[in-house]
Amino acid sequence: RDEYLVPSILPFGRLQVSADAFCLSICTWKWSTSYPKLPASFFQRVVVRVAGRVSSVEFSSTKAVFYFQGNVCIACVNIEDMGQQHLSISSSGKVIMKIIREEVKHVQAFFP
Repeated sequence: RDEYLVPSILPFGRLQVSADAFCLSICTWKWSTSYPKLPASFFQRVVVRVAGRVSSVEFSSTKAVFYFQGNVCIACVNIEDMGQQHLSISSSGKVIMKIIREEVKHVQAFFP
């Protein structure tokens, strides 16, 4: 099956990130990973894939907030001092965290 990911065709309203969602105190599930350099469009591919499996998503180029079954999940890409890029995920529920990790793994397999 062919798969096409075109983040630029998402409606503009879905590109706005609400600051209210970044309350990390409700997010007890945490996961992070570091990369020497994320491939171009890596984060956007993850966002698009997860968006198809959750109720709602708000995102920017380096942050995304996903909503699913009353839970929230926050994904952020940060650049560390030595140039490493760090993907961190915080979630209020186990199921949504599992969804995010599955999609990150799937996108990682896409890039050599």
